[in-house]
Amino acid sequence: MQIRLPSPSRTHEHHRPPNPTTTRPRTRRPLWTPEPLDQTPGFPFDSSESPPAQTEQNSQSSNRTEPPPSTNREAMLKLARRTAMAERQAARRAARKQAVEDKSAKWTRIHQEARIARDLRGERAAARVARREDWEQGPLAPRRNSAAGDGRSSAQGLYYGSIGPERLKPESRLRDFEAEARCAWAGGTKHLCLAVGDRAVVLEGPEKGRIGTVKEVNAEKGWAVLNNVGVANIHLPEFIMPSAEEPVQPMEYAIPISSLRLVHPIPDPKTGALRDAIIRELVPHNITFDRQSRYVGWQRLVPGLNIQIPWPKREAQTYTDHKCDTLRVDVERKTYVPTLLKPPVPAAVIDELRNRYSKFRTRHEPEYVARKEAEAEAAAARAALASTMRTPLQEFHAETKRARLARGQPALSDEMLERIGQVIARNKERTLAAVGASEVAPPATSAPES
Repeated sequence: MQIRLPSPSRTHEHHRPPNPTTTRPRTRRPLWTPEPLDQTPGFPFDSSESPPAQTEQNSQSSNRTEPPPSTNREAMLKLARRTAMAERQAARRAARKQAVEDKSAKWTRIHQEARIARDLRGERAAARVARREDWEQGPLAPRRNSAAGDGRSSAQGLYYGSIGPERLKPESRLRDFEAEARCAWAGGTKHLCLAVGDRAVVLEGPEKGRIGTVKEVNAEKGWAVLNNVGVANIHLPEFIMPSAEEPVQPMEYAIPISSLRLVHPIPDPKTGALRDAIIRELVPHNITFDRQSRYVGWQRLVPGLNIQIPWPKREAQTYTDHKCDTLRVDVERKTYVPTLLKPPVPAAVIDELRNRYSKFRTRHEPEYVARKEAEAEAAAARAALASTMRTPLQEFHAETKRARLARGQPALSDEMLERIGQVIARNKERTLAAVGASEVAPPATSAPES
């Protein structure tokens, strides 16, 4: 294989070999030269050499290289700005994450409501068809309540008269104003005055007028479950059927809290005998907060009557003892007594409990603060040193600027103000003459009568 070299006449000038007689050797300048540790930042001479003689110019430059007194404050403000910026970034990330979660919950709620509405429409359409068939066919109408084959209805493909478990208790969370509207009569979602164990009556729906004990309450979703009230047949999913005794189980479905009212015995104002009364409104009263356990408690009151309704009694929980349980005497024994001479947490464990190099840190060690202040002073000294290396023209401009700042703002003399007034009057006359208008004198104002 032959390699064809370019001819000398076509060679670019950058590819020509350098002439050793006319070309100066090029030395590559390093991008960064490390300074010795024992040198003072901002000084160009080595610690082993003697400093140059102090001339008038050197004394002026040495006075200029001193860092300003606000360097330490600027270093601490820089750390504070870094922490504040990290907190703002974390807050924005949390807000974006919360927005994504809210949007996901919204779409989940919309899809679940649409699925339930679609099932209801299908059941209503099937009920209309069944009613028409029963009316037209009479005794020849299909028997829909009898299962075919493996126990499933041949008409719907499901167990007759049963609903799906997703309609038993809606899992989608309501919007805040919807949940507050449902729980308004019971004090709102934050201080709900309806608890497990209360007796409640149903005011709306097919179970209207029935009284039952509250079995479960969910304030965020705005529903409650009453014991043996609102029972429906639920067909279980395929993955639960093998472990269940029956494929259809009777369960209580959720009832909106807005359709319930509390039932409690109140003394009759005439006879004084206790009788059950429907309490249509409750308000929280005497709200307390325990700092140790973070527990928030309140009492419920009937507005207008000032009758306090006690909370239902909770059943005492029973625990079964085992051989591996720790004895109470061992639990209550004090094995560590802190003293004032010993820190509660060892110094070696503090860095394991929290991140030592966290950008959210607001309290710093003295060594770290001193190092940052030294870095700020070195940066200020380098900036001051750069201002000393000026050309004569730059020095002239700096002196001119200092003199101009020392003079301050110029003051207008009376002669200059008179000249400015003449120019304004002349321009005004020219403008009025150009548009063919004349100046109208303002009306004279009379002095107020005393």
